Amino acid sequence: MRKLFKKKEIFKVKSLPVDPAGMGEPKTVDDFQKRGMAYYARKQFKDAEADLKKAVSMNGNNIDAYYSLGMVLKAANQNDEAVAAFNHVINIITTKNEANAWGTKYDMLRRLALGHVNEMTQGDWNLEKEIWKHIE
Repeated sequence: MRKLFKKKEIFKVKSLPVDPAGMGEPKTVDDFQKRGMAYYARKQFKDAEADLKKAVSMNGNNIDAYYSLGMVLKAANQNDEAVAAFNHVINIITTKNEANAWGTKYDMLRRLALGHVNEMTQGDWNLEKEIWKHIE
């Protein structure tokens, strides 16, 4: 019997996160955010926090930088500060969405931020109402 499909061999490739030391000195909000997330990927939370705080100080409405800061603070068990960062993300998105300025990406990011806040404050993501209100 002839096979219709050839079995593919899958090779696992071990990848390392980008080395932040090789990224150069950041100049823009995006540069600080990228390097901060490179530190985060290497679990260097203090350096990640410093870069992301610099990014949000340069632009207090940068949703991606604030969300990233929330993730770093949560990973570093600084839950109160993480909740504040995620709440800032939710507030920015909610304000902009009232004017229909953003679409699905930021609605998803708002739900993720809300899930993190719920997890840290209630012990559960507790997003059933968020998910089901879009289906009904």
